[in-house]
Amino acid sequence: MRTIYILLFSILLMVFIPNAYGNVLAASDTTNKIQEVTMDAKFTDVSDIYWAKNEIMQLVDMGIMTGDRDLQFRPDLFVTVEEAEAVLTKAFKLEPHMLSNYLLGDKKDFVTMKQVEAALEHAINVTETEENNSSLLEGKSELVSLLSTPSINKNNFSNLNNTIDRATFAVMLHEALVKSGAINTIKNYSLKNLSFSNNYSPLHSEANLMKVSFDEHPIYLRSTENIVFTNHTRIDNSFSRDNVYTYDVGMNGATIELTVRSFDNGDYFLFSKIDNPTNSAVAVDVIQKENQVDSLELFRYDRYEIKRSSKDVFGSDITSYPTGLLRFVKQDGTVEERMVGQSYISKQLSLTYPNNGQSYMRDLLAEKEALSYAQVGETLMSIHTLESEGKDIVEQWYLNADNPLFASNEHMENWMLESSENYKKRNKWYTADGQYSKMATTTEPMPESGQGYGRILLLQKEDRALVLYNQQKDRYFENLIYNSFVNLKNFKGDKGYWETEVTSTYLKSLYEITAPFIDTRFNEQIALFYYNSADAFGIENGKEPLRNYADLLVSQKSKGNVIPVDDESYYISDYFPVVQDTTTHASMNHVLGGMNILLMAYNEFHDEKYLEAAHAIQTAIAKDKDDWIRDNGDIWYRISPVQDYKGDDYKHLTLEDLINSYKLWKDIDPTYLPLLEEMIASKASYLSNENLGYTTKIKNGLADIGLMQYLPEGNEQTDAL
Repeated sequence: MRTIYILLFSILLMVFIPNAYGNVLAASDTTNKIQEVTMDAKFTDVSDIYWAKNEIMQLVDMGIMTGDRDLQFRPDLFVTVEEAEAVLTKAFKLEPHMLSNYLLGDKKDFVTMKQVEAALEHAINVTETEENNSSLLEGKSELVSLLSTPSINKNNFSNLNNTIDRATFAVMLHEALVKSGAINTIKNYSLKNLSFSNNYSPLHSEANLMKVSFDEHPIYLRSTENIVFTNHTRIDNSFSRDNVYTYDVGMNGATIELTVRSFDNGDYFLFSKIDNPTNSAVAVDVIQKENQVDSLELFRYDRYEIKRSSKDVFGSDITSYPTGLLRFVKQDGTVEERMVGQSYISKQLSLTYPNNGQSYMRDLLAEKEALSYAQVGETLMSIHTLESEGKDIVEQWYLNADNPLFASNEHMENWMLESSENYKKRNKWYTADGQYSKMATTTEPMPESGQGYGRILLLQKEDRALVLYNQQKDRYFENLIYNSFVNLKNFKGDKGYWETEVTSTYLKSLYEITAPFIDTRFNEQIALFYYNSADAFGIENGKEPLRNYADLLVSQKSKGNVIPVDDESYYISDYFPVVQDTTTHASMNHVLGGMNILLMAYNEFHDEKYLEAAHAIQTAIAKDKDDWIRDNGDIWYRISPVQDYKGDDYKHLTLEDLINSYKLWKDIDPTYLPLLEEMIASKASYLSNENLGYTTKIKNGLADIGLMQYLPEGNEQTDAL
């Protein structure tokens, strides 16, 4: 036993005498060669100022100790019997059974200082001569003063029964290898190229890592909980592919699902979703590595302040915008970018009605920043953290591109500014199942917080992205449009049309309509989105939604979903209930939108039934024109089944529709143009009198039809109010 303690005390003495270079050397090792080494850091938790960096890095370079795939060495973790045995047998080229009498306990038990010093003594005895072993007796007289130093106490050298962490283990092993002659050149490391985001924090505890996919862009899942792969599904579209990976997290029923949605241009979305029905908290990191990175920069959205207002039917919206665009320049000069979203923590709400219809909504609990990152040498590691408190759903997304997402920094800045100014109408909560947006307070099931979010059909299509892509050809908007087509396809499923999945209490109180139902305006806008963009993006059968919706409109007269004016004219109702039999009102913007779809279908497919139905609608408007126009020049919002007029119209939307109707009838039947011009002039005059301005669509539309004299006074806006 005396020999054991002499060995340990000698190692301690050697460890804590600093040399001229600042690293720790044995007093008897001053004859060893010292080599200065400058190199890139390898771990986020072993920096240039870390107390044991030299010993750790030399053992790692020798292949004796290793770090984890998340670029951490985890120096504070206690060493297990299994790890100590593996490292020591490799370091001293021993068979495992040769250490079994010294490293006692189960494989997962932590080793103590006493076990390590015994194992080291045995290893050295096996590999060194008695003469070399006797040299360890030197320096014993200085033991008392060393044991009282703060550094020794800090690193648990004062109690031989203490467990030993990886850093201390590395220092002791390194010194033992020096004494045995296995290391004859001691390296003094200068570590460079290690940088972090301000919110980066190493995961100090032991972690489970699961590699998901990709060789060029490796993706990992990391959690302190156990991760078990359960399923992989591939879904092919003509222009995209979804690879869906599912894992169990922990032992209580939580799961994480990763959907990698890749497009033909090489870019891909990664959607992450924790579904945690348990009461236990669960955290999972989605980690992506990029190699050969020279530099990086994060362009944040929050440079642009959001001016919030709750003075509308939607109430307060706590969501904001994505975190930002992460740009990394590779060593060959190429630029890759990643748009990174926030994480969204919510609860799923549903309400079942007596007719078996259901309404769905999310109760948004929080929007949180998920991104942190570290650059270790030439490797960029981005971490997207999903934290579940239990009984919730946590979702996060990012879009990865091997090329710049915007044609210029100006385009990027303009989009970020626009996203802050129109934060309620710009998508930011993306999921593999579509986008979630703030719902009006007049929808159910609305949580008590008022933070109800749902999949609004109009926002599943990226109209603004389409406009900007056509103008600027930015890759980001191209990807948003591709993603829209996937979401619209998935939302529709096997149904003939797109059904609204949230109940409006306004419609419920008027007509007892509950979800699901067909909203004519939503289906019209989706049909137009396909018609205007599908061909350019290589989407198969892009004109079929136009035909299908026109057929649906034509069929409503026989189904009774119309408000008749006389035998030859009628309005088509706004909503077609799926599980109820009732006739709803017809609003002017829905009426015009449906008529315009019928005219477009007639121009495209040359079927007289479309023109016949459009004539019936336009004739009804002509006969009731004086009733539609209000005393202030505005237009009533809707006509009821009993033919009364009520409600404040949208500020800009109906004028956009009137301009489109004028444009379409101009080439088909110009006899309606004076009527439409009168309504355009009246609506525009109201906007001018109220200084409500105009939209870009209104300005361009009036220019197209030669009626710029009716451009309303006020400011130009991108979005209709």
